[in-house]
Amino acid sequence: MAAAPQTAELAEVESEAPWVARPSDPSVSIFHNRDFLLLWSAQGVSLVVNTALQFVWLILIVEKTGSSIAGSGLIIFLAAPPVLFGPISGVIVDRIDKRTVLIMTNLVRGGATALLLLADASVASIYAVAFLTATMGQFNLPAASAAVPAFVPRVQFLTANSVFQLTTAVGQLLGMVVVAPVMLKALGFDWSYIVGAILILGTVPLLMRLPTLPPETTSMGDTWRARMRAVPGDLHDTWLVVKRDRLTQLAMLQLSMGGMLLFMFALLVPRFVTDVLERPAEDSVFVFWPVGVGALLALRALPSLGRRYTPTGIVTAALFGLAVSIGAFAAINFLVDALRDTPLGLDNVQGDVLFIGVTMVLAFPMGITYAMVNAPAQTVLHERTPAALRGRIFASQLMFANAASMLALLVIGVVADVASVEAGLFAVGVLTLLAAVASVYMRGLVRRDGGVAPGPPVAPG
Repeated sequence: MAAAPQTAELAEVESEAPWVARPSDPSVSIFHNRDFLLLWSAQGVSLVVNTALQFVWLILIVEKTGSSIAGSGLIIFLAAPPVLFGPISGVIVDRIDKRTVLIMTNLVRGGATALLLLADASVASIYAVAFLTATMGQFNLPAASAAVPAFVPRVQFLTANSVFQLTTAVGQLLGMVVVAPVMLKALGFDWSYIVGAILILGTVPLLMRLPTLPPETTSMGDTWRARMRAVPGDLHDTWLVVKRDRLTQLAMLQLSMGGMLLFMFALLVPRFVTDVLERPAEDSVFVFWPVGVGALLALRALPSLGRRYTPTGIVTAALFGLAVSIGAFAAINFLVDALRDTPLGLDNVQGDVLFIGVTMVLAFPMGITYAMVNAPAQTVLHERTPAALRGRIFASQLMFANAASMLALLVIGVVADVASVEAGLFAVGVLTLLAAVASVYMRGLVRRDGGVAPGPPVAPG
């Protein structure tokens, strides 16, 4: 769904330019940027492996229990660390070398994955390892997000974020479509963890080649005791920055919605495949591959769209389109029945073939609209956030997103089990629509009162 052109007044109020490199910009391509490539490569490998492992865990739990609530349990264990450690993780990321954070978290994630070799394939052991690896992710992701501006010029922020979002889409697709099926069908449970641990640990040499990324804030001294005493003030500073800037608030809302939707898709897609399409849960990745294709095309188009529309406008329009796409999945039985009544001869098509075909057609626009949520919203946070607070801002955003996701997942898991997976999808569509309406309202506030003074806010103190 295309974003409507923004008025000059709104574009000036949002103060988001320059948010893409101009065609005449002489800066070197980010793909010739050694430090960016090292960070991008390490994060890409980690993403592929973690996505594959998490999908393997989800399939095993769903097949063992046959319950969406048990699947919700896994996702809640993956979502809980940002809620529990969100504030402190952001402070730590901003107070110590980000390169060290990236290296240590991948070491722990690789080691935790290997620990599953010592446990059985019980649901409890999977929950425990999922929680530990997600805890490391709560430190790793803010560190990586906050590190990008250190390696990339301001005019390339959107390009860099689009590359990372493209990597996310491709990585998740590869993790689910290629790596996870190989793990499930060829390697088996134990070898999956051996290979996964080796690949995650293999990113450490890449990260060690990065330059050090010392904290922007150094005035509180170098001791851990001094840093911990500074935590309350640091959290207060973060709150002040978010409170003063409506654009930051809007970007955090939109980026959080993107994260919530990913959790909900992970929960409902396997159930949709088994209950509606009547296929094995591991076939989910083969049925929904058009999502990845749509996401790739959308992310390729984002830099061009950024020259015409504001990022929050793109995200708002994408949320409306995504709500329609999800609603279509919830109404798939009605759509299939309607197609059978058309003069196209589809009434003779085998039932599961028609359902799979409709699913794949609907998956393509869902991929397009979903991909247009995260990268623009993340670019706004990079533009609006003081360098000394970036780790805390991204950690706070993850905490907010995952706290909301845990509550939503419990509700939607119960709805899917008690009613149907279509009812669960309908609930997700309504939630997405509410986020789109909230975005329109908040953009109206920005237009009405100017949101903040021109330019990004300055870190307090």
